[in-house]
Amino acid sequence: MTTASRKGDLSRQRILDAALVEFGRSGFRAATTRAIAARASTTLPPLKYYFGSKEGLYRACAEEIVARYARATAPAVEGAWRTLEAPPDPKSARDTLKELMRTSVDFILGSEAFALGNGIIARELSEPGPAFDVFYERLWLPGIDRNARLISRIKSEQEVSEESRLQAILLVSSIPSFQTRRLVAQRAMAWQTIGESELNSLTSVLHQQIDRM
Repeated sequence: MTTASRKGDLSRQRILDAALVEFGRSGFRAATTRAIAARASTTLPPLKYYFGSKEGLYRACAEEIVARYARATAPAVEGAWRTLEAPPDPKSARDTLKELMRTSVDFILGSEAFALGNGIIARELSEPGPAFDVFYERLWLPGIDRNARLISRIKSEQEVSEESRLQAILLVSSIPSFQTRRLVAQRAMAWQTIGESELNSLTSVLHQQIDRM
């Protein structure tokens, strides 16, 4: 990679990180490209060069959030597909689903890498915008489909039932929902922060829910 290419990649990433903050705080409509450029210590032409438009930058933010999640959860997701490709085994399916939930809790609630994306996801859930389809098609729906198949395996179903799919939706949505209500949860639980001990408690409760399936 040339020096110019490296500088270009760094400039693009600075703009993307700045946009994650501004869009997360203000939303797609209220955030301005000037504010994003200022936060990234650049000007408008580089922003337009790399992303084309404000909507292009917003969608790029969504793609970045999805990519970060995919990298962090890759081992657990690969393990899930190995389980689903193997002969049906309820215990293996249960253990695999627990590992997926543990990984999701650690990344969504305990990782700085995901923190910048929380504001954008919360806004897209409450008021769908240009990034909603990116999240739905590349993050939420694949997770629902995968988890529904694992739940179906746990229950030894011949095919995925409506109940299993609903259970998968509740599992997938529970962690982001907890994140958007983080302060409420901390006050209700009398937690000063959500650290390793609290994350372990959350994971334990999710695992108990899976054991009851």
